[in-house]
Amino acid sequence: MTIAPGAEKPISPHAVRFSQAIGVCVRKTFPVRCLKWANVGREYIEVVKGDLQRLFVLDFNDQAMNSFVEHQMLTTFKEFRIDCHRHFKKYSDWEEARANPPNALYALAERRGQPIDRVELFRETHVRAGTFVSQAAEDAHNQMLELQSQPTLEGSQPLSEDEICDQVLGRRLGYSKGLGWGPKPKARRTASASNSSTSCSQSTKKEIELQDKLHEALERIEVQDRNHQALASQVEAMKKMIEELTRAQQGPPHDP
Repeated sequence: MTIAPGAEKPISPHAVRFSQAIGVCVRKTFPVRCLKWANVGREYIEVVKGDLQRLFVLDFNDQAMNSFVEHQMLTTFKEFRIDCHRHFKKYSDWEEARANPPNALYALAERRGQPIDRVELFRETHVRAGTFVSQAAEDAHNQMLELQSQPTLEGSQPLSEDEICDQVLGRRLGYSKGLGWGPKPKARRTASASNSSTSCSQSTKKEIELQDKLHEALERIEVQDRNHQALASQVEAMKKMIEELTRAQQGPPHDP
């Protein structure tokens, strides 16, 4: 992916997917607590760039490419903040808002007025302008459709949408890919599920592993940030306490 001299954006058959991938990576990576672009730490921007380099061949030493990507991040960040504002302003206080984070599955079902399964949700959240955001996403969706269409063995039950998504995307304790927040509902395990586990391609599994490591790293960063802020508050409180004790020990100033 390159930008020709004098051009403002990439000219490539993959340009649309590239822009879409930037948006997806920003929404998955940037913390919701960042109110302004200036609040977004450089480490998060670099994480998004690294994620993009796993999907596309990019040279961020190219100033034009670097400027384009960061401008796209800024645009997506603003849209993301607007979406979050629209969601959270529905609640009367902070406690209620924090207890009801956005959930892509429920939001899509509410908008359509009917239940949505996770396979359909995956397509809705990974397609922009009629095109999948990456080849890995398209391959994963095709694998889901293939599992849905497989005949059911006699005496067994067909795979549920949850089982299909877990099989193709992988899963880890307490987290369901595509749902945004909240624990995954318990899913049935059948013989056909284990027999079909080899259908997931190695490239998709590798991408999922990298995404998991990315999310875990970001979680550690957020925990460290909270601990740092708490420690700074404690230090500031102790400084004020020492100043007050010092003034009390010195007593009132004496007139000359």
